[in-house]
Amino acid sequence: MLTASVEKPAAVTDFTYRRTHFDVSTAQVLSDQVLQVEDDMDFLGGIGRSFKIARQFDVPSDPFAPSAPLIINTGCLTGSGFMTGLRTYFSGYSPLKRTLEGAPMPSWSAMSGSFGRKLVSTGIGDLILTGAAATPSVLVIEQTADGPQIRLEAAPDQLIGTRTPERINHLNAVYNDHEARSYPAHFAVIGPAGENWKTVWFACIVGSTQEGLMSGEDKFRFAGRLGMGSVLGSKNIHGIVVIAPDETAAKADDRLKEINKQIGRGPQSASFRHPMNRDGLGGTGKNAKLLDGFGVLPVNNFEPHGENLGEPVHLETMRESDDFVLIDKGCFGCQIACHQDFYAAPEGGKDPDPRKARRNPGPYLGRYEYEPAEVSGPNLGILDPHKNLALARLDDDLGFDTISINVVLSYLMDFNSRDGEQLAGGVGFGDAEGAGRVKEDIAYGREALFGKGVKAISEELGGAEFAMHCKGVEHSAYLGQTNPGYPFATAGGHMSMRTFLLYVMDPKARPESADYWVEQITTEGWKCISKDLHGACLFALNPPDQIAEGIESIYGVPFSAERLMDATYHAHILGYALERKQGTTLADYDMPEELFTGQRKGDLPGVNFLSRELFDDIRGSVFEHFNKDIDRLGYSEVFTA
Repeated sequence: MLTASVEKPAAVTDFTYRRTHFDVSTAQVLSDQVLQVEDDMDFLGGIGRSFKIARQFDVPSDPFAPSAPLIINTGCLTGSGFMTGLRTYFSGYSPLKRTLEGAPMPSWSAMSGSFGRKLVSTGIGDLILTGAAATPSVLVIEQTADGPQIRLEAAPDQLIGTRTPERINHLNAVYNDHEARSYPAHFAVIGPAGENWKTVWFACIVGSTQEGLMSGEDKFRFAGRLGMGSVLGSKNIHGIVVIAPDETAAKADDRLKEINKQIGRGPQSASFRHPMNRDGLGGTGKNAKLLDGFGVLPVNNFEPHGENLGEPVHLETMRESDDFVLIDKGCFGCQIACHQDFYAAPEGGKDPDPRKARRNPGPYLGRYEYEPAEVSGPNLGILDPHKNLALARLDDDLGFDTISINVVLSYLMDFNSRDGEQLAGGVGFGDAEGAGRVKEDIAYGREALFGKGVKAISEELGGAEFAMHCKGVEHSAYLGQTNPGYPFATAGGHMSMRTFLLYVMDPKARPESADYWVEQITTEGWKCISKDLHGACLFALNPPDQIAEGIESIYGVPFSAERLMDATYHAHILGYALERKQGTTLADYDMPEELFTGQRKGDLPGVNFLSRELFDDIRGSVFEHFNKDIDRLGYSEVFTA
């Protein structure tokens, strides 16, 4: 939360924010500072401030050490009237993202929903957690007249060993009043996967939504990637409760109304809207059909041999099926409504009029978003839409990062297809029941290795050439064969380096040109992380000048698109410098060997351009470019100290 330090602020440096360091071991506040904004990164918030904090900590080997921080914060638009301004950031040293020598690297995961707007209203700007509770605990952050109050409470039985819906439903019953329709509290919890952090390195954090609390359905949002749920679990915190009866968002001028109209109804968000919502293009799930048409939809551990292989589980196929009713929903105050929620058809069948069908659905089955649907479907060889929805929902219930757990499954299935040792009970492509069994075993700590990610598994058992990751972070649902930018993502591969769709979407793409990829990675790909500073959502696709105008409307100080992009690049390079501090060398920025031409997955009908020589040329140039910018931007002392 930003607070003006003068009566009429004229610049971003006329604002302050609160930074609180809480020791979980002693349940004491170690420091509570009101800090003056020093630059645009401070003002924007999010990962820019997180990386500044992370550089103050030395975490040479163990991201679960009590001294290792977990940083929770928001952006300057979080909790404001800016449509989609809801994001919360969980940052720390990732147990998954590691150097070749095993050192953890800093990263973050972002979560939408209403947790962030409540956190802002308590007055918290940055919350740093260190230490670990002696017993399972709940962290409570409460808005008071004297500022935010933080305490630990014993975790009830309903938050130990249970699945995430039961945890959030219990907290909702304790801290909110459903009968009075009063919801002053929102929640973030881990699931069984996060409880078993010693053997699960990719647990997520599950956040409540206003719709979920009001309906009782498991409509959650997720800080999914990089294992921040495992870090939270290592501190023995099973849930976080934020209580803020009063909303304290800054009031904007009249410009914000038009900005929000463009966000919710304009062409910039059309890709993420339902077809009945102002001619939307269908949501993130539309990517499956798009990529499948080019023959580059991940199938059977990122090895598609043909086109239209996943048609039974395309969003469009399922949307038109008589088995399902699809209802699009949105986060608090958002008109984009990108959530594609699937319900069973009611008794008596689905009404042929889609508008009437929406008013009479059967039981809720699960959400359809591209990543969960794809990696738990075609990439596991599973093309049954009912099983696909169930597996994706199971990931959420167990508290997994759905990308990492399913890429682990696809690796195991690939391993078992190669006529050698059989892992995980011989689970194979197409085996939905086996996949569910392995997920349960990993989440509840019955499997000691497979929850540590494909990098760790392949280092112990072999198969590194088809273990789909970069720097330990499993590939998202886009072929690495089409995206040599993956290794230079500072967080999730498609959320922090936007080069993953260029092969099919850029009409000027020159995939066989090293210069093309170097330019895209160094001048364009990192721009997508601006959302991870200011707090608005990726799916709004806000142009930088719209964000700048929104900031001016809300805070009354001048800002510009150029300043936004400059702060974003500073954050990217600081994140890269922190990777170098942990010991990365050129060799850390690599891709699995089978992705290259001449190898099993490198010569596919839909893509066959990425040779080892081309990739080495690209990464050498990018590595040199970013290293020079570490010096140019003054971050060289970060990794030379």
